[in-house]
Amino acid sequence: MAKREPRVTRDRIMDAALAVFAEQGYHRASIEEIAARAGLTKGAVYYWFTDKDDLARDLQRALWSEVALEAARVTDLAVGTVENLRRGFRVMVATLERQPAARFFLRDVWLVPALDQAGRGDQEQAVEHLRDLLERGIARGDVAPADSEVLARVIMGVFVEATLHILTGGDADATVAVVDRMLAAFSDREAMVAPVRS
Repeated sequence: MAKREPRVTRDRIMDAALAVFAEQGYHRASIEEIAARAGLTKGAVYYWFTDKDDLARDLQRALWSEVALEAARVTDLAVGTVENLRRGFRVMVATLERQPAARFFLRDVWLVPALDQAGRGDQEQAVEHLRDLLERGIARGDVAPADSEVLARVIMGVFVEATLHILTGGDADATVAVVDRMLAAFSDREAMVAPVRS
């Protein structure tokens, strides 16, 4: 009798969970349905995950890890900060478009306290990466001087909201064009140092 690879079982559970979450939403999904979709027993699911929150956190982490890996793959410091930000956004959109079931994460994650907390941890790592990229750009002069922490958080917010807009039916090309224009403004030294009027 052939022995099953443990990682294959875990991956089957995660794939099944993603499908069930996408179809039913997080709150209506159950471990029983996830196990049935994976062709396994509830015990097999509980062997790998303590509960539904634990399973969803691992799915969320896997999704953002894939986005981060893809963004790192397309980063090229020779092309400048703004172009790398554009590439990072496009990678985020493309990665999520390849996984339509992942819409659950952006749509429902903020409503589930356990997932919101885990997602914010992943988002903080992304903000740190953006901040580091922006600081290098400011030092090189291809990004206008600004508070890199604030700038990183604003860009992350724009990326998340623009991606959610696309995934919920918004025009992808128009959204990417608007984000590109916004990012281009960060290299405009006059715009970034102009006083804010109240």
